[in-house]
Amino acid sequence: MGFRYRKSLNLGGGFRINLSKSGVGYSWGVKGYRVTKTANGRTRTSVSIPGTGISYVNESGKNNSISSERGNTPAYQQPISYIDNNQYDTQNIANNVATAMVSEGLEDMLASASKAIKLNKLSTIGLWITVIWGLGFPVMLLLAIAFLALKIFVKTKGTIDLDYSIDDDQKSVIDERMQPMLKITECAKVWRIMQTSKVVDKKYASGASNTVNRIACKATNKAPFPFKANLQVASFKAGKETLLFLPDKLFIMQGSKIGALNYSDINSNSHTTRFIESECVPGDTQVVGQTWKYVNKSGNPDRRFKNNRQLPICLYGELELCSTSGLNTVIMFSNPKINDNFNNR
Repeated sequence: MGFRYRKSLNLGGGFRINLSKSGVGYSWGVKGYRVTKTANGRTRTSVSIPGTGISYVNESGKNNSISSERGNTPAYQQPISYIDNNQYDTQNIANNVATAMVSEGLEDMLASASKAIKLNKLSTIGLWITVIWGLGFPVMLLLAIAFLALKIFVKTKGTIDLDYSIDDDQKSVIDERMQPMLKITECAKVWRIMQTSKVVDKKYASGASNTVNRIACKATNKAPFPFKANLQVASFKAGKETLLFLPDKLFIMQGSKIGALNYSDINSNSHTTRFIESECVPGDTQVVGQTWKYVNKSGNPDRRFKNNRQLPICLYGELELCSTSGLNTVIMFSNPKINDNFNNR
C-alpha cells in the first residue's frame, strides 16, 4: 500500500505552501477568493460570496497522472497510435505554441498585443473580484472603479490599429487570398478538425473508414481585441484559439500568446470531403448520398439494431494549413463551392 504525506506552511498574508510526496504546491487568498497551485501542476481558482453559499471554482493545467502517455511531445506533432474500441491510429491535429510561430520582424507588435490582452484580462478579473468583495466590504467598490477605469483605458488605448493601404497592382493578389476566407465566414457551419481516427469495423461507423472529432468555430469578418483593421478580415475562434487571416499574414492567438506567420511560410491545400452528418444538415451544403447508423457491407441497414436511423452524406470543403514552425490546422466548412475559389499552393 502506498503512502502520502502533507505538511503546510502558513507564511501569513493568505499565502500557504503545501509540501507533499508529489511535490510542492501553494495557495494564496483571502476570504472569498483563493488561488491554489497543486503539486501536480494544476491551478484551481475559487471565488465565493461569504455568507451566501454562492461560489465558483475553475481548475486548469496539467495532470501528472497522464504524463506517462503524452510525455513532452510538442503539441503540433502527432501522438503515438493506439487502439480504442472501434478506433485506432488516432492522430491529434493541433498547432504548436503560438509564440514559436513568429515570422521575422513581427516580434515587437506581438509583444504589445500580448501586453494589452494581459492587462484586459487582469482588469476583468480584478473588476469581478472587487465587485464580489464589495458586497460585504463597500470600500472595495472604490477598487472596482479603478479596475473599471483600467479596462476602459486598455480597450481604448491598447487597441492596435492595422491600417492597410493596398496598391492597385496588389489588389488582385489580396483579393485572391482573402475572398475565399471571407466566404468561409459566411458559411452556415464552420468547424476545426481536432482529431482523426481509423475505424476497425465500418459497420459501427455508418460505413465510414475514418472518424473525426470536430469543434464548431465562431467565424466573423472582424478582428478580435486587441486588433482593429480598416478592412474586412477572416477570424475563426475554436475553443481558446483564434486564427486571424489578414491580407499579408496569419495571426495565431492562444490567450495572451500570439504568433504570426507570413503566407510565404505556410503551405495550404483545399479539397472537398464526403462527411456522414449525424447533426443538423447545414442549409448551404450538398447532400450526395444516404447511409445508416449501423450498416451492412451491402449498404443496407443492419436489422439487429433498433432505432437504426438513416444519415445523410454531405459534401463539405476542407482547408489544410501547415508550416515548418508548427502550424497544423484543418478547417471544415459547409459550402463546398468555396473550394473552387482557392488557389492551392
